[in-house]
Amino acid sequence: MTDADTLPPTTDGLPRSTPEEQGVPSGAVLAMVRRWEELGVEPHSVVVQRHGHVVAEGYWAPYARDGIALMYSVSKTFTALAVGLAVGEGLLRPEDRVVDLFPEAAHVAGPRAAVLTLHDLLAMRTGHRTDTLVHRVARPADFPESFLATEPEEEPGSFVYHNGATLLAGMAVQRRSGQRLLDYLRPRLLDPLGIEDAAWLNDHGIDQGFSGLHVSTTALGRVGELVLRDGVWQGRRVVPEGWIGRMTTNWTDTTTDPGTLDWQQGYGYQMWHNVMGGVRLDGAFGQFSVVVPEADLVVALTECTDHAQDTLTAIREVLLPTLTDDALPADEAAQEALTGHLAAAEVPHPSPAPDVDPGAGPWSFAHEPTADVTALTRVDVARGADGWAVTLTEGERVTEVPCGDGRWPAADDAPFVGAAAWTAPDVFQARLCALRTPHVLTLRCSGDAVTASWNGQPLTTPVLGVLRPSPADAG
Repeated sequence: MTDADTLPPTTDGLPRSTPEEQGVPSGAVLAMVRRWEELGVEPHSVVVQRHGHVVAEGYWAPYARDGIALMYSVSKTFTALAVGLAVGEGLLRPEDRVVDLFPEAAHVAGPRAAVLTLHDLLAMRTGHRTDTLVHRVARPADFPESFLATEPEEEPGSFVYHNGATLLAGMAVQRRSGQRLLDYLRPRLLDPLGIEDAAWLNDHGIDQGFSGLHVSTTALGRVGELVLRDGVWQGRRVVPEGWIGRMTTNWTDTTTDPGTLDWQQGYGYQMWHNVMGGVRLDGAFGQFSVVVPEADLVVALTECTDHAQDTLTAIREVLLPTLTDDALPADEAAQEALTGHLAAAEVPHPSPAPDVDPGAGPWSFAHEPTADVTALTRVDVARGADGWAVTLTEGERVTEVPCGDGRWPAADDAPFVGAAAWTAPDVFQARLCALRTPHVLTLRCSGDAVTASWNGQPLTTPVLGVLRPSPADAG
């Protein structure tokens, strides 16, 4: 492997092509996108890559190409890549026992915990029946003892989706390298792939590993391409030879997983196997990079849905059967229809009712906290320079969100943006987007009260004002 300090960065990404030149019908891509929209999975972005070329790319306003967003468990694949890089540098071995990686906690391990290896962590085959992260203590530095004290109910080999295992694998890299995961990956993975912007939520200086990574959709596509090419990026080996093979091996039977069909096809190193073949980077609410080697295809996308199986099924049923090995005849009409649709795509939002004049304002609405929207107590609305200013009071946090009148305004680098409208003389509705996450908060204000709901309740604190990485997390 080329030394990470001498590997030159690249920012040119992948070459671009028309879909037809790479054996992809533009009409099939459009049909897949339309199915997503019709099913209500709320897509936010998509990048389709075939034969190493970007053939289609689109962003639903207010999401934009340059934005980074929380990818949830896509983070796990980046952690597995970090482990592979550390293995290549002699810092770790897959057969390393957890008790040897964290010897200060070895005294609490029972006989099953004592034999668990880094391989078991990565393949989520620790024998636990529940995620050890539920036993997580306040400080991550104390987690190895908490993990090892939780004796597996079964012998190593059985599956449970296991955030605690990934946290521990990421901590092993950070301990042996002396760096945060993000800092360790910067010269070794991110720079070589031209991934300039990234952030990783951390706790007491330890990156989460199992979640918390913020990158762009193009970064998802590039890592998917790296997996497809066995760790080689544009002719240069980035990941040690053989490691992608280990990551994509079907190590663990997941047929008992409570998820739907695509979550029952087996698990590699921090990657799920697909019904359609290949593997995928997979984050909550539908953050994906789907890698299908048999089709030489990568589909990277972000969305916010509780029905992500519908998204994967559309790729398998609508797009995959139409691909050809050879180039297709040019189809300018179909290509224009696809690019036009993606250029105009936007996340659904309220539209103003005609001839409604609510007055000069301002207006204030009370919110009774619910199980889903736990901290919101008040919403204030005032006229803004370019529409409406919506201010949320969530506990001690006050967040103002600029809203376009019946449209999404330009997001620039704002963490929050909204689209709002008076949809009736006494009804104000808004959708407030936390751009650095998949999450959108919907408000309906009427009388002096507001009802609120999330499109996908955040797995972190369900407070709009905290759904962004802090500057200290960027790298």
